[in-house]
Amino acid sequence: MDPLARLGRKDKWFLGGGSGAIFAPPFPRFLTAPGFCDECYLADIRIPRLFTAHFMDRHDRPLRLTSYVKGWRPDRLTIMHYGGDVVIREQRCVTSGNAWVAEFELVTAVMPITVVMYTVLPHSEAVAGTPWQSLSQVSTSESAISATWQTAWPMQVSEDRTGIDSERLHSSSGMNQPIDVHLAFGASQARQSFVIELAQAHEELPLWEVTVLPECLRSGRLPNTDRLGLASRQIDGLVHIAQQYLLDDRTPLTLACGSGLSQSAALSSLKDAATGEALASSAKDWRLAFASVPQFESSDPLLTNAYWNRWYGLRLNTVNIPGLSLASPTGPSQFSPFVTEGVGFFRNFVTYSAQAHLREMAWAHDPAIATGIVANLAKIQRPDHSLPGHSYSNRPSRDFYHADFATGISQLCAIHGTSFDLTWLARYADYLRSRSADGWVQIYDQNETGQEYMSRYTEVLETADEWDRFSVGGTDATTYFGLLCKLLGDTDGVTSACRALDEGYDSNARFYCDRKTDGSLSTARPATGFYPYLLLDQADTSAIDRWLLNPEEFWLGAGFPATAASDPTFDAHARWKGRRMNCPWNGRAWPMVNSHIVDILAKVARSSRPDLRSRAGEALMKFMRMMSVDGNPHRPSSYEHYNPTDGTPSLYRGFDDYMHSWIVDLIIRHAVGYCPHTGRADPLRLEVDWIRCENIPRPGGFAHVEVRNGDAEVSLDGSG
Repeated sequence: MDPLARLGRKDKWFLGGGSGAIFAPPFPRFLTAPGFCDECYLADIRIPRLFTAHFMDRHDRPLRLTSYVKGWRPDRLTIMHYGGDVVIREQRCVTSGNAWVAEFELVTAVMPITVVMYTVLPHSEAVAGTPWQSLSQVSTSESAISATWQTAWPMQVSEDRTGIDSERLHSSSGMNQPIDVHLAFGASQARQSFVIELAQAHEELPLWEVTVLPECLRSGRLPNTDRLGLASRQIDGLVHIAQQYLLDDRTPLTLACGSGLSQSAALSSLKDAATGEALASSAKDWRLAFASVPQFESSDPLLTNAYWNRWYGLRLNTVNIPGLSLASPTGPSQFSPFVTEGVGFFRNFVTYSAQAHLREMAWAHDPAIATGIVANLAKIQRPDHSLPGHSYSNRPSRDFYHADFATGISQLCAIHGTSFDLTWLARYADYLRSRSADGWVQIYDQNETGQEYMSRYTEVLETADEWDRFSVGGTDATTYFGLLCKLLGDTDGVTSACRALDEGYDSNARFYCDRKTDGSLSTARPATGFYPYLLLDQADTSAIDRWLLNPEEFWLGAGFPATAASDPTFDAHARWKGRRMNCPWNGRAWPMVNSHIVDILAKVARSSRPDLRSRAGEALMKFMRMMSVDGNPHRPSSYEHYNPTDGTPSLYRGFDDYMHSWIVDLIIRHAVGYCPHTGRADPLRLEVDWIRCENIPRPGGFAHVEVRNGDAEVSLDGSG
């Protein structure tokens, strides 16, 4: 069973090495141009481009290439380039050492051709910006050209709520000190010549015409000059870095950019990547990563591929860079390993998604990422004991999200026998208690639940969707608080939360409702109305029959919407008040909501409604099907949100591999049926002939589960 082979396809291009470097432009402009011409990231630091390659014949004339993507899998992207009688195969990867690598191989036997590794990045004097970025400190050695990419953010910024990579931010405050990302550009063979030039800003397309090559490349050589420091004044502009190599039909040429938080780290990254073994190492590292998690396979390719695609997405978005700064609310700190919410705009530590990452990474054989997430939650805690929603390496933290950390921490402890100092979590519970009224945890703006543009807010305040402040007792926030108190052994807190939720049940409407400040119950019908089932042991399950299983309300054709279909604001096409939005929750099927719904149905089916076991299994498979483009098992996806009626993903957003849900966790606990707290297996009824999951970690050893026709057999090895 080779997950790399299973996940291979032609319609993806995201690359990462599991450490922090990534190539994942949502809408690449120059995907088939040689090299990395679209944006890359190291952790949350955006680099607009790294390098391209220009190919010249023996007369210094450029080869005009026609290119196409031949194939992708997590460890590499293969692109074919054609220029007359020249055929070049390019294979790209991002290494675990945080290097971006492009290997070029002549497929046709022709005369050697000149290859120029070319980088163009902006340079400017330090000014206020959101952010300010500039290339600086360029230096040349025999084997590489090194540079420093600096990024600085203002100490305070106004927030942009559009959820896009190019945010419209404003600030009048001073700037923080820049964070330096060191870059080292080089290749697998000796450089023949180079040139470094500073130019005024101009078109930045990866075209031979906009380079300095037409005037600097003479008789097959560049002038070996560094003119960056020779300008009469340091004007803002673009730094051109060109290095010349030779490509023949005997040996592939590897071009690479190493990176790190110091020049020595960047040079070491480059050295490891430029050996000519980067592609083999990338494949080996990905296979080792896949071997370090429970081994899952089933007779259903949809289920199997969804499982392995989620492990791919988790590693793609992992940041594990020792020494990476954390702009902590209480002072300078450093990030422990974690998983970002996604690519682009979402490439930061987000508490609303950390609850999902914690549940997923707890199943890895090495709990280092999961324990790192817990450590980061403690590090980011504010003086008032709240947790910021978004935390960065250099940019100020922002926002607040309600989230369920208790379930993931409890699960992590059960799987690995881990214990934590939860003092910070007790303080967080005190913070939630301070914003409670009659046992209800209050929501003050539509961003706090991670679910904006819904009638549950505008019913309370008409202008809530304009980010005005309001107050409402939330079923989700109160449920999370109750689960937290349960973990902490705070029986009074649990009792208070359960009493509030019971009082929020509208027996006529058969729905758990938010509570307004005047004591009345909201008439909005969000999916969060089912969340109390996660806490309450004695609950009226008729709401599930009336609403959740109703094909006119929540049980829609492709997925579970965040708002009931009967709601006047419901729109499956992402429109809110007549305008398509980026992140609406008034009718779209969000993976986060669907993860909750599957858990809710599974819990109720196991605890009090065995007649729902098959419906819970059907809900799981509905969710897995939605998370595959067109239901194709060979095109697993994880977009922000989907049309709940036909499953169309939010393609217009471009954010695939969005880690805002739990998939691995659902499959192991419900399809395999393994319970980490009991060590027993109780799978849901799925229309899947067989399921096999081996090497599930447990304290002192591993568990292995085989499910055939719904019956599970568990075997154990190791101690305990």
